[in-house]
This record gives sequence, structure tokens and C-alpha cells, in this order.
Amino acid sequence: MKRIWHWLLKKIKKDMQTDPFTIPPRRTKLSYYFDSFASIIFYLMGLYLMLIDLYHELFTSDKTDFVGTALMAFILIFGGLLFRWSAYADIRAINRYRQYLKQQIIDQRQALRRQEWLKSAEQGKIELEQKLNHKE
Repeated sequence: MKRIWHWLLKKIKKDMQTDPFTIPPRRTKLSYYFDSFASIIFYLMGLYLMLIDLYHELFTSDKTDFVGTALMAFILIFGGLLFRWSAYADIRAINRYRQYLKQQIIDQRQALRRQEWLKSAEQGKIELEQKLNHKE
């Protein structure tokens, strides 16, 4: 009875544990591709503003919008950095999830090997007892 309660308690604890690595991998990959794409778009827009518009505003007579355009270019580049950081976090989550799955497979294989070893050890014990009983 004590073993049954212990087994049930262990099963309940295992079922209640939430795993932070179990995330849908397809959604994370889509998020990674979207973040990478958005990052590239933001970088291109920011570089365009910096190279073309700022060049025109700096060397033309109208210099009233220089600060606003420069601020917008830096905001776009900063947005690109944020999307790039998000894509990097997604790829790290993908790798963590893959590593978690590999570890789960390794643990399952080890448990299976342990069970097979215990079965063979028990079978060997039974055979040895039978031989000893037969000799007696």
C-alpha cells in the first residue's frame, strides 16, 4: 500500500510540473522568421533615412527637419535592433526546446535499458534458483 501511495504521489508531482521549454516549435520558427524580416525592413528604412534624406537635408538650404529625420532614423534602427533581439531570443528558445526533446529521448532510452537490465537480472536470478533447486 505504501508503494502504491508513493507511486501515485510521484506521478501527481510529475504531472503537475510545468515545463518552460515545451513551446510549439512551429510558432517559434514563424516568429523568428517574422522578427528577422521586420528587423531587415526597419534597418533598411533607417539606413535609407540616414543616407538619402539626411544627406539631402544636410547639404541643402532647408535644415529645419534635420533633427526630426535623424531622430526617426535612429528610432527605426533601434526598432530593427529590438526585432533582431527578439529573433535571437526565438532561435535560442528553439535550440532549448530541441535540447529538451533530445534529453527526454535520452532519459526514455535509459529507463528502457534499466527495465531491460532488471528483467534480465531477474530472469538470471530465477534461472540460477531453478538450477540450485534442481541440484538439491
